[in-house]
Amino acid sequence: MHYVELEKDLLQRNDMLAENIKRNMDDHGIFVLNLMSAPGAGKTSILEAVIPELTKKYRVAVIEGDMQGSADADRLAGFDIKVHQINTHSLCHLEAAMLERALVNFDLHGIDCLIIENVGNLVCPADFFLGEDEIMMVVSVSEGHDKPHKYPVMFSKANVLV
Repeated sequence: MHYVELEKDLLQRNDMLAENIKRNMDDHGIFVLNLMSAPGAGKTSILEAVIPELTKKYRVAVIEGDMQGSADADRLAGFDIKVHQINTHSLCHLEAAMLERALVNFDLHGIDCLIIENVGNLVCPADFFLGEDEIMMVVSVSEGHDKPHKYPVMFSKANVLV
């Protein structure tokens, strides 16, 4: 009988795809930010506040990750940017394969900054490299002070906490 370590195999496949995405983004001079938080912490609200400033200097695009629906993408539709919605259905995170499929909807020559708004979840999004340059995590005060201890992977991988 042969046993396969599924988590290891899944993450290795994801990382290989993410490295390809990273090289592609680097080749096009695109800075990629992976924005993560618990549901309702304010990721989309932050984007609504910063996109008008970012677009004064940079060509911005957003990939919205949600389990279902397009409410966040709809909120960003009024800005002069390309927004693409990914619905993960039963998955609580984005994976590199999803991002790879979404990127065909973009003219990479027309982007300086790609923001990935990951699915709202503190458990697993940080385990999946997407080819990003930086990870920004949004933390809500109402979530409580114990979150870094309960979700150490997310907090340890974040480059910026807001």
